[in-house]
Amino acid sequence: MSNQVEEMLNGINVEGLQEYRKVIGKSANDAMIDYKVNLEWLGGTKSRVTTQGITLGDQKLERNFSYEVDEPPQLLGEDTQPTPQEYLLGGMGACMLVGYTVGAAVKGIKLEKLEIDIEGGLDLRGFLEVNPDSPIGMKDVKYKIRVKGDGTEEDFKEIHEKVMETSPNRATIAESVNLIPELVVEK
Repeated sequence: MSNQVEEMLNGINVEGLQEYRKVIGKSANDAMIDYKVNLEWLGGTKSRVTTQGITLGDQKLERNFSYEVDEPPQLLGEDTQPTPQEYLLGGMGACMLVGYTVGAAVKGIKLEKLEIDIEGGLDLRGFLEVNPDSPIGMKDVKYKIRVKGDGTEEDFKEIHEKVMETSPNRATIAESVNLIPELVVEK
């Protein structure tokens, strides 16, 4: 068996992760990551999101992925793609899933199964300006994590607590984030 295979657990290069932790421990600049996306209106409720690259420390990482967003017919869409809220919840869940996978690998736990079910709801009366007292955003987001592997229940509880503390997308949804809007009206 090669060293490359031996270093990988759950698809994670644990040794590489430990080395990267050392690098960013010595250099705050190397720990900074910035994401950029562009959204283009495609008509009606449809939009296309295209990644515009990532800046990681001094590195520029080329990214060129696209996906589309739509709404169901009840919300004036054509139901051709997931909604913005489905992408939001999916992004949070995917971020937490990474945390579980890495956490298990660092502890030497081989995963057999890892699934997250997430649900969140909106009161559309706020968004559609029917009731000024109705909230605009989701009030509650519920999630259930199902995990199976060769770790103990205590191991998985520790991983769970660490993911709840350190998942960036979970924290962004759970806590206030500073939004800096700018409107440019073209003529």
